[in-house]
Amino acid sequence: MSIPQDFATAFNQQDVDGLVRLFTSQATYDDLFYGRHTGQAALREMFARMFREGRDYQWSMEAVVADERLAAGEWTFSYTVSEAVPRSAGRKVRFGGMSLFALEAGKIRAYREYANTGLALLQLGFQPEALAKVLSRSLP
Repeated sequence: MSIPQDFATAFNQQDVDGLVRLFTSQATYDDLFYGRHTGQAALREMFARMFREGRDYQWSMEAVVADERLAAGEWTFSYTVSEAVPRSAGRKVRFGGMSLFALEAGKIRAYREYANTGLALLQLGFQPEALAKVLSRSLP
């Protein structure tokens, strides 16, 4: 197995402890929807929130390249929004992307991801005007 595969397995099992163990104590995690989190306590809180707000997760790493410093995984991600998010509850979301894992001593020091957030937001029920507003925040 590889760090990206171990990550996807723990995520699909909604194993917060297993996920947190993959990261260094001061790791950073840049999530497209939940923002930046630093340190294991913040990561634990973010993962717990994700699992409250969704169910039926399937994070599939389809292509992985790795060495001792970096790993990258191209993936497909899907889930169903839970009742914790009333405006989107029950919606099924599926999109692809890529993650970059910066590694240190066999653990994740920094994580960031790239994906088509517009596609995900449309599936969550965002109207075009709201979608334009959210995506415009990403402009340089």
